Amino acid sequence: MDPTLIGTLLVSMMLVLLLSGIPIAVALATTGITGIIAMRPWGAVEYLLANFPYSYTATFSFIVLPLFLFMGYMAFSANLSRYAFEAGQRWLGHIPGGLAIATVFACAAFSAVCGSSVATASTMARVALPEMRLRGYKHSLAGGCIAAGGTLGVLIPPSGVLVIYSFITEVSLVKLFIAAILPGIMTAVIYMICIYVMVKIKPELAGMQEGVVKAPWRERFVSLGRAWEVMLLFSVVMGSIYLGIATATEAAAIGALLALVMVLRRPNAWENLKAGLWETGAGTSSIFFLIVGAGLFSLALNMSQLPALVADSIVHFDLPPVAIFALIIVIYLVLGALVDGISMILITMPIVFPIILELGYDPIWFGIIVVKAVELGCITPPVGLNVFVVKSSVPDAPLGEIFKGCIPFVLMEILIIVLLIAFPQIALVLVGD
Repeated sequence: MDPTLIGTLLVSMMLVLLLSGIPIAVALATTGITGIIAMRPWGAVEYLLANFPYSYTATFSFIVLPLFLFMGYMAFSANLSRYAFEAGQRWLGHIPGGLAIATVFACAAFSAVCGSSVATASTMARVALPEMRLRGYKHSLAGGCIAAGGTLGVLIPPSGVLVIYSFITEVSLVKLFIAAILPGIMTAVIYMICIYVMVKIKPELAGMQEGVVKAPWRERFVSLGRAWEVMLLFSVVMGSIYLGIATATEAAAIGALLALVMVLRRPNAWENLKAGLWETGAGTSSIFFLIVGAGLFSLALNMSQLPALVADSIVHFDLPPVAIFALIIVIYLVLGALVDGISMILITMPIVFPIILELGYDPIWFGIIVVKAVELGCITPPVGLNVFVVKSSVPDAPLGEIFKGCIPFVLMEILIIVLLIAFPQIALVLVGD
């Protein structure tokens, strides 16, 4: 059978398995193994399957993944999210929609030491939601700002999605982290402006604004003092990377150690440490299962030469590169509403990345664009993982209301993607590319 036809059948098989509800890692691995068996003799298949999982994952650079996962869990156990929210509340709580704005600020701050969208949304739902409900905030605004603010966890370094993108594409993780800083800040600021405008237009969204007074300057600076660990952790990790003092792996190790020290200063330190090690192990295992499955799928596709053929065919279309890129972005926006971000990257990169390189686009800039598409997927139906995380924290809140509250943030995300496409230097200026 023609290898290209086999590649096409493999893509179709993978889509059918995904739509049937089979776990993504299993669907990818099954499809990849089927393709390898179809194109190689059994002896070669047996040797490959016996060695591939270890050889593909036994890479020193993979150490960064469990280290950042552990750092994020320790940061959560040390209550860094609460301190960040209290600082935002003292400084911003008196303006229209102040608690929602403070929530976005806290999401951005916690994302800088967490790296996970779902973890950020889950943590902030516990910290900020009770306060907003007490003030009479509508479910739509309260749930929407937490779900959308949580998406900053996949963009602001240390982003787990950027780590996976770096592994799959062999793009510098350090440059990706640096490139994500300005888009992350810009996203948080635009979210805050969006909330302010919405509440000015419809004050009832923010409930009881009467009687809310400015916190004294002393309280504001005291709240910043309580949040010093957040600033320290982010400064140490990103500062050491940006200044060239440490590699991403070394910075992750330093960050994990520093977060551990912070937890050991708290009550129930050993219980939190045990839970953190368990969660880190479970999360790492799940991601590595996905990576191995995606590796087998990618290997089978490369054997079929389908990615190279598709890239060559698309490049030789009469369509301008901008139109081809727009089509790719639409595909990502659709996929983002159906699968999680890491799975989306693992599924698509074997085909999409060669096209991006052929078109001459910067792979670092494209990584930021992909992450923005992942952010959109976190707050759009039918998957919308962050929305379901918020819903689990507020069982009596209608799911439709939370999705409704995400609509303005979806529009803001599309605006930001357009800005990043029109002005790539927003992402690349700090990188120096």
